[in-house]
Amino acid sequence: MLILEVMDKEPSIRTVWGAALVLGLVGFVAARFRRWLVLPTLAVIGFLAYWQLSELADPAVGPVIIQEAGRGYLIQSCAAVAVAVLLSVLGLVPKRRAA
Repeated sequence: MLILEVMDKEPSIRTVWGAALVLGLVGFVAARFRRWLVLPTLAVIGFLAYWQLSELADPAVGPVIIQEAGRGYLIQSCAAVAVAVLLSVLGLVPKRRAA
């Protein structure tokens, strides 16, 4: 049986959270500047989320990743995607007008 180090090829959880926060804040600022600019940001978030989560869902690699990194890696990867999307969408909330 061959033992593979799968996590050597996966981004660290710090990298996942860093990318999620950066993309979420970029989406927030972009939506404040022009509302339609949130769409390209959400497309990038969607592409990166698919890339990350599809490996975790892969029947061959996913269980090995979860075994090496723990279930927390899966949970935090999903949470990071949710935070990135939430931050981007929050930029669409209308600004309050001073009375």
